[in-house]
Order: sequence, then structure tokens, then C-alpha cells
Amino acid sequence: MEGVSVRVAAAVVVLACLTMNLSILPTSGQTLTEFFKPGVLDQCCLLGMQWSNSSRRCSGYPGPVRGIDPASQGACMSVIEVCCLKQIQLDMCESGKRTALDRQLCAVRDSDAGAEQFRECCHCCQMGVASRIQSSSCDAPSLGEPCDSKFVECCSGRPSSNFTIPGLSGDKNNPSDEPDSSNSNSNTAHNNTNDMKDTGDDVNECEIFPGMVCSHLCVDQPKGFYCDCPSGFEMSDDKRTCTFVESSEELDCTTNNACEQRCTTRTSGRSECVCYEGYRLNEDARTCTDIDECTEGTYRCSPSQSCINTKGGYSCLAADCPDGTTRNPRTGQCETDNACLSGFAYNSISRRCEDINECALGYDDCKVGERCENSHGGFSCRRIHHCGTGYTLDEASQSCVDIDECSIGTHNCAGGFVCQNMQGSFRCVPKECPVGSRFNPGTGECQRINCRRGFKPSRSGSCVDMDECTENTHRCQRHQQCINTAGSYRCRSLVNCPPGYEPTSNSGCQDINECTSNKHRCSGDQECVNRQGSYFCQCPRGFRHDASGRCIDVNECSYGAAICPSTSRCVNTVGSYKCECNDGFISDESGGCLDIDECLADNICQHKCRNVQGSFFCTCNRGYQLREDKRSCEDIDECTQFRGVGGRGGVCGGRCINKPGSYRCECPEGWRLKRDGRSCEDIDECQENIAFCPQQDSICINTRGNYKCPVVRCPEGFAKTTATGPQNSIRCKRVEMDCPECRRGLLSRSYNFLTFPSNVLVPAPLFSMTGARDPDKSYTWRLNLLSARPLKAGILPAHVSNFKLEESLDQAVVSLSSRVEGPQDVELRLDMNITSFYSGFEGVAESRIYLYITEDGAGR
Repeated sequence: MEGVSVRVAAAVVVLACLTMNLSILPTSGQTLTEFFKPGVLDQCCLLGMQWSNSSRRCSGYPGPVRGIDPASQGACMSVIEVCCLKQIQLDMCESGKRTALDRQLCAVRDSDAGAEQFRECCHCCQMGVASRIQSSSCDAPSLGEPCDSKFVECCSGRPSSNFTIPGLSGDKNNPSDEPDSSNSNSNTAHNNTNDMKDTGDDVNECEIFPGMVCSHLCVDQPKGFYCDCPSGFEMSDDKRTCTFVESSEELDCTTNNACEQRCTTRTSGRSECVCYEGYRLNEDARTCTDIDECTEGTYRCSPSQSCINTKGGYSCLAADCPDGTTRNPRTGQCETDNACLSGFAYNSISRRCEDINECALGYDDCKVGERCENSHGGFSCRRIHHCGTGYTLDEASQSCVDIDECSIGTHNCAGGFVCQNMQGSFRCVPKECPVGSRFNPGTGECQRINCRRGFKPSRSGSCVDMDECTENTHRCQRHQQCINTAGSYRCRSLVNCPPGYEPTSNSGCQDINECTSNKHRCSGDQECVNRQGSYFCQCPRGFRHDASGRCIDVNECSYGAAICPSTSRCVNTVGSYKCECNDGFISDESGGCLDIDECLADNICQHKCRNVQGSFFCTCNRGYQLREDKRSCEDIDECTQFRGVGGRGGVCGGRCINKPGSYRCECPEGWRLKRDGRSCEDIDECQENIAFCPQQDSICINTRGNYKCPVVRCPEGFAKTTATGPQNSIRCKRVEMDCPECRRGLLSRSYNFLTFPSNVLVPAPLFSMTGARDPDKSYTWRLNLLSARPLKAGILPAHVSNFKLEESLDQAVVSLSSRVEGPQDVELRLDMNITSFYSGFEGVAESRIYLYITEDGAGR
């Protein structure tokens, strides 16, 4: 790094080396500076900072490092990893600041390296921006670094040089590496004591001691750390060890497979976990443990051999090693008595320590589902199987972690729905609506509930009965009792006699004889018959009461088809009825009716005859239709009969040619017939490489039924940049920005090409231009119509009034406000003037918009 002295604090580097390879530490009495040759420490740290751009995990640097002697290779690799991690923290902090200035959410995955620095710098920058808007003080809030620096930068708008990651930048004013004795108190986090002396710089114990301070997840904090557990585990009393929590959810091989190795479903339908050969199922009925055949005595080796346990099996090796060799307790191999580093074995032929391939020899401790990859002096375990939909692989732990589609915005929840993340997926739930309304999934809005009289809306969005009695909205008298009913209520007298009864002198109820008391309403030709609680007026058989109470004839035929068979019709008579056969049927002389098959007659239909109960009908072959006589057939002219408005919308997207009993579709030039034989689709000459654009700087733009070859040349002093958006957009950016005319003139020019038919629905958005979301910058826009060239006689040229420019704080949108006739080519220019709060006018960003408007296309 230019102008920065790259130094790594001695204590940090030594501790990092300790966690990676103890054999590379300096010998007793040898300092770190003496251990490295001059310039080696800076060189290795600079390589680590550069490596952060290629590896976000900072592991697996392709050694050996050139220019470093073999004795310092291991220490150099450790320095590379430490400096790489520190550089990532700086980069993520700066990314969090930019996210806050862009007014975005401070969202980042926990598994990403530097996630904590990203969130801290993002939130502290948001506080600085808020303090600036409220015209509050921009003094540091004394929350520690890097929070204080980012607060001041985002509040004042000026860069701060106070914050540095410990170990990446040295203190120019204090060249001594000795710690400040006045600040040497130990720090704790979640009852975990950090034994590192306080030098004023934070030490990331989680990176220096990976897998050593916590059993599962280690979270670094300023002046300390704490341990955390993944889902399905809980923290023990030591605040460092996570233990498995038995799941109450029933095991299922399809929906809830918690087995470490294999899951099988028995014939009874019950799912069980099964281990591979050489493994034994643990008490949790989920995980598996290797069987040590050597310890349990289940091996089969000869008396002259020794048993060496391996994963899922064992090996039989010679019991005694030859003279001058010693058995390696890890590999079980006889090795020459020469001191080699861990992961190496002495080769008596080459007389040198050579790497042990733990993967090939089966000496690795990789779990089931992981692949062993040998490395120089060691090995690593990599996951074999894909994590599956909804999960992503954590490179550091090689475990699958859930993807939060809600926070990263990859869900497809429609408007009005709220995204809720769940393991491996997400769900869209409707938003909560106020009482009196319910959620409409079609519109995504809350709609008012209109209930019928006597009902009211509930919180669940349905209509429920309104209890007029308890809500005191009834009209019962004082001597009456209100009784609620569905949608209404009724008033019951406290003297509780049912209808048709009357109270007695002893508070009882007796029947009212309406016939003897002359309270009935029977006419003179009717008989009153009393019954308990009521009465009825009786008419002779075959008669019934009408609305006026008179006895009239009963029309049995009006009772429905059950009176007579379906093949006959009912004819009413006085006091009775009779059944007569319908047309198309004849009597079977036994009270039933038989169908007459009219299709047995010759030439009754031209093409086909279909007999039905009581009748028949004629049908025509495909491509023909019945004439008005319903018996003869005529050809269907599909081209004219099914023609839409303006000749479109018929059976063909292009031209229709009628044939006897059928038709054929053809498409105009520049279009091709689809597989359905009816619709026409535009031929993309550019995509299919059949377009001819002779100019060197021309590009191919497809239009409906044709294509264009516009020539794009950047102005002098500008160069084309790689397109980051659609392929029909090219941007020219000024090459040299360090000149007076460069800073206040044209900064960039983009060429944008659009095509659409003249019958496009309006208003229609065409193009948007957005400036950087910087509170220190302001933007103004201007839209000009450069040219409008009709390509056919009688076409009215486009006018600037056909377009509309909508402006906001940092964005402008060009829309088509009224239709433009085609075919014609239109060129627009949209200028964005950029002004800085500090430096004033900075320049103009120009966008050329080329519109290729075609006629109403024939393809559908």
C-alpha cells in the first residue's frame, strides 16, 4: 500500500502462528524480528492484503511464497492470513458506510467475513447522517472505533484518519511496540476472559484461536468475545460449549431428516436413522460414532500384527517396527527415527521429510458427507453434497446455513404481503387489516366489509351476529325479555305462554280453541279443525286454499317432473291429472313412452345425424357449419368469420387463406409462423446473426419485423465502457478527468435504443436516469427532442409534447404521454446537471435515447 507502513503487531502475528502451526514459532530467546529476515514481515502482510481481493475466507494461499526461505514459509503463510482478515474488516466497514449513505438497510449475512464491522460502521454512519440533518453536534459519541470515526465522517462530510484496524497500520508517532502499562486490565465478554493485555488495540480472539475458544460459534467484540450456538444446540454453564438439544419434532425421512448418515422408512411407516458399516448409532438416535474394533476386540489380525483403528474399519500392521524406526501413533506406520514436522514422514530413500497423504491413507477425521483434500503438511475436509434449495454453504464451517430471502430481497411476495423467513424457504403472509376490513389478495389492499343488517365485521374479516340484547340496541318493552337470534332478536313476554295458548288464573297455560271461540278465519265452504296451539281450514281432496282462503283445484302438474315420467308431460284435470307422451315419443301401451329414432330415415342430414331422447340434430364435419335449415352443411370461411377489429385478432396472426373445410396462415416479411400454425413471431435478426451491419462501430437493434444498425462513436476524449445494464445501451465515459474543462463539462454520454409499436398503451415509461444517492449532491434534468424522422408518407412527426419528464430528488423518468405514429425514428436527449454542496457545479451526464417506432405489428 502506497504511503502506508505495513506492520503487524508482534503479539497478533505470534498468536496467529500458534493456532496454525506451532512448529514455526521462534525458538526460545529469539524475538519475532530476529526470526524473520529484513522485509519479510512487510512482504508477507502486503501479500495478505492483496489476497483479500481473491479469497473472502483468507485461507488456501497458493504457496510457497517466492523470495521467502523454507524456514520462514510457514510463518509467512500465517501472516498472510491475518493481514488478509484485517483488510477484509476495513473493506466491510467502508462498505457499511456506503450502504448507510445510500439510505439502504444495514443488512448482511452473519456468515460473511467482516459482517460485524459492516453493521457497526453502517449503523454509526446512519446516526451521523441523522445528527447532520437535525443540525446536531458532529462530535464523536465515544462509542469506540470504528464507530466514532464513521459517525464524524457521515455527520461532517469530511474523511477521518483516526480509525485503523490494529495490526495493519502502525503508529507513526509512537514507533515503540510496547503496550501502555496504564491500560492493562483484562476484558471479559459473556463470562469469557480475554487474557491478552490491553494495548489500546482490539485483538480478534476468534480469528487468532479458531475452534479453540468456543466449541461452535465465536463472536468477536471490542476488548473481548463471546460464544454462541447454532440452531438445535444450547449453551452449557461454561459459556463456551454447545450441547445438542433433543428435537420434539417427529423424524421423517422426507420432511424432517435429522439423521447424520442414512434415514430409512420401515414398512410400518416409521422413520429411523441408520449408520454405515463400521459405525454405531448414538443414544440421541440421530448421530453415529466410529466403532473402535481394536479396543472392542472385534478385529481379525494375525498374532504377528497390530490392530490400527480407522474410520469405519481398521488395519492390520506388523507388530514390531525394524530397528531405527518407531511406530507413528497417529498413522500406525513405522517411521525412521528422524524428527519431522506434524503431517510429514521421513523417507529413508530420499532422506528427507515428505508430506503424508492423510486422505489416501485414511488418517483423516472428515465426517460422513465430507471429502478429504490433502495439502502440504495436512489436509482439509470439504462438503460433498449440495446444500439444497434455500440454503448456502458456509465455507468456514462447511455447514449449510439458511438463506434469508426476506432480508436479501430474493422473495416474490406481491404487494400487500409481508415476507416471513423460515428454514430453507419463506412464506408470504397478508398484512394485518384494521377492524371492519379484510385483506384482498388480488389487489393487496384492505377492503371495507359490508355486512347485512343484524351482523357486524369481526377481527378475522368475517361477518358475525350482532347481539342486540347485550349491546342494548333492541326495542323490547319493560315486561318483555330480549332473546338474541342470528341476525336479529325477538321479545318474549315474561308470562311465558307459547303461541296458541293463553294464561290461566293459576299462572298456567291452556290451548285456545279458535273454532269454538270463533277466532278462526275459515270461509263458509271450509271446515275449521282445532289442534293444540293452532287450527287449520280443511278443503276437499284435490283442492287447496288460495291466498283468499277459498278452496280451489290443485294443479298436480305444477308439483314438478316427478308426477309424470321425463318422456311425457302432465295434463291437469279437475281434482286429478293425466300423462301424455312428448313429441318424438310413442306410447308403449303400458303407461310408458318410447323414443323415436329419426336418424334411421334416409338423407335426413347431409353429413352426420345424432339421435337424442325425443329428437335429433345434424352435425357437420370439421371446417363446416350447419346452414339455416339445420340439416345441410356449408364451408366455414375462418378468415372472414373470425376476423377481429381492423383485420386482426382472428385465427391468424398474419394473413389468412381459406381452404375447403380448413384454412392456412402466412406471416409477412420479417416474421415467422409459430408451431401452433396460427401466430406470428418477430424474427430477431440480431440474436440469430442474420443481420448485416457493415459499419465497424454499428450495433444491431432488433425491431418488429426488421432491425436497425445505428453507429455509436464516442466523442473525442471519451471511451466506451463495459455495459452493466441491457445490451441495447452503450456508455461513453471521459478518459481524463484531471483538467478544468473535464470537471465542469460533459462527464459521460450513454446511447440507449428502444423499439415499440405505435399502438403501445400510454402512458408508458421509456427511460429512467438516476444520480448517486449522496446528500451532498443535487440534480436538475432537461429533455430535448433532437430529431423525428417519419419513414412513410403521411406520418405525423413526433413532437416534444408526446413525451413527459417526471423528476424526483435523484431520479428522472421519461414517459410516452401520447401515441406516436409509426414507422418513424425519434432521437431524444436527457441532460442531468450535477451540483455539489461543497464544490458547486460538477458537470453534465448526457443520455441519448433512440426510439424506433414501428407500425401496428401483424404478429400475435
